Amino acid sequence: MSLPLPLPPLDRVLGQPRRAALDAFARAGWRPYATPITLDAERRRLLNIDLSEPEVAFEADGDLAAVAHVETDRQGIVTHAEIVGAEPAEPVRVSLALLGGATGSPKTGGNAEAREWVWGPESGADVEIAGEPVRLWMCAERAYGDRLWLVASLVRRSV
Repeated sequence: MSLPLPLPPLDRVLGQPRRAALDAFARAGWRPYATPITLDAERRRLLNIDLSEPEVAFEADGDLAAVAHVETDRQGIVTHAEIVGAEPAEPVRVSLALLGGATGSPKTGGNAEAREWVWGPESGADVEIAGEPVRLWMCAERAYGDRLWLVASLVRRSV
């Protein structure tokens, strides 16, 4: 099942050292992010570049098609990955490709202007990476053309 963007498997990103996660994006065809000189304010907003500094980017037809940002815990292990694309994507299709068939139905919310889908412990999804439950959150906002915006994170259990 193809995705609108080549994404690395989540278990190659979440639960991995930061360098290994960024290398997984590189193997999927992403490059280190550098602000293109042609990037205008509208495209910056579309890709959420004003909210976080991306580490990697994917180009299609010579244009910035997506950016990704990862966050780590104190030990340098990636616990959070945010990916924003310029094009729309079908959330259920993306979740099946990233999480497999064990995802079940998502918890949904929002309205016609902004909709969200969440797969994780709160939706009954039984997917783990590195021994931790995984949450996949996706959003489609009409104002931004329903482009792909997803956040994948490990749901850390308190010890």
